[in-house]
Amino acid sequence: MTQYDDVAAAARMVALAMTRGKSPGRSGDYARLVRRFDTEPEFAQLVRKVAQGFDLTVQEVHPQAGLVLATTNETDFAVSVTDLVPNAENRPLYLLAHLAIASRAFPRPENLDDDEHVGRVSVQKVDGDVRAYATVLERRAAAADVDTDPPAGSPGLEGLWRAYLRRNPTGRTDKDRTPRSATYALVKKAFNHLEQRGFVRATSEEEGGTYATNVLYRLHIRDQAAREMLQELAALGVAALPQHDAPLPSKDPKQPDAMDHGMLPDSAPAT
Repeated sequence: MTQYDDVAAAARMVALAMTRGKSPGRSGDYARLVRRFDTEPEFAQLVRKVAQGFDLTVQEVHPQAGLVLATTNETDFAVSVTDLVPNAENRPLYLLAHLAIASRAFPRPENLDDDEHVGRVSVQKVDGDVRAYATVLERRAAAADVDTDPPAGSPGLEGLWRAYLRRNPTGRTDKDRTPRSATYALVKKAFNHLEQRGFVRATSEEEGGTYATNVLYRLHIRDQAAREMLQELAALGVAALPQHDAPLPSKDPKQPDAMDHGMLPDSAPAT
């Protein structure tokens, strides 16, 4: 095998990593490339250099997930969960939904290091989590007598909790469809983003749609995506979502709040 063949193989491995639905378990070619990466340091370095050429970095190589890539500020390729969230007016709400999905899929920190763990998450439960969180924020603001109206001329800075609670969970249009403004539709779209990239798969239509996570999603949440979401939401004044089974806090603002505990504490501390 020539040096040029090695370059082609390294480029092939990066291409497979960016192709939806590809995994070593489904492709013998991909599995062979993973073994080469693990056993040939020079080939592994070549793969890293090819990824660097696309403004990507190699996060890790996993026997089930294959080559796991992370984005840089310069890349135009969407390989991370946060890269799938639309840069639109509703982006903060989509981030809340994605954070709730991750929190429910991995309720304990040790789940993030367990190759056998499969999170099963539904639209209904995620919507309930975000809605409960929004209610807590509303109570907290009321108890602290905080003015939560957006600044004059900046309606986009309305409290995220208020924006979410103003929307109905479901509903029907004249064509018997769920309105796009409904929170179920927003959460469903977040799941669609993940499914299109191969992070989750639909398992049933129960509870508005139920999905199972995979190793690739777990690795992205553990090593990159959760931290990015938390940082972006922190800039908007939201530190984290609670664990889905955490009790609601006291209305007394002086008491410790369950909401102050960051989601996925071992992998993505709130900033």
